Amino acid sequence: MHPRGALLVAGALVHAGCYNYVPLRRSGLVPSVYLAIMLTESGSDELARYVGPNVLVVRGRYLGPNERGLALSVESVESRRGDVARWAGETVVVPGEFVRSLEQRRPSWSKTFLSVGASVVGFVVVYEAFAPGSSGAAAGGVSSGPGRR
Repeated sequence: MHPRGALLVAGALVHAGCYNYVPLRRSGLVPSVYLAIMLTESGSDELARYVGPNVLVVRGRYLGPNERGLALSVESVESRRGDVARWAGETVVVPGEFVRSLEQRRPSWSKTFLSVGASVVGFVVVYEAFAPGSSGAAAGGVSSGPGRR
């Protein structure tokens, strides 16, 4: 594969994860969707022993309903201060009365396009500057030709 092609593929893979969260009704819940559950104030207090203190948002894959609430394979939690803690997929059940709102993660093609486009331009510029056969000297720079007479 040509080095430029490898750079383009790498850039596309890096930026494939651009997404937005859109509001979701509970009637639209389907197992395996990626959710962000915003907790109520009392929900944050009651779930503190499971998810940590002052948690505002719990994010992860929806596993399905159970008798206690919404079961989620948690990927991260976000505190009221904006701190994000990563999780390894532990299951947490969020009772329905503790859910302020639900949002579903959806791909954002516009963000992905802009991000990939900027990366491609950056990769091309860097490649052209350091590619084999490039002079490496800036325009107007001193050449390394024959010495002074």
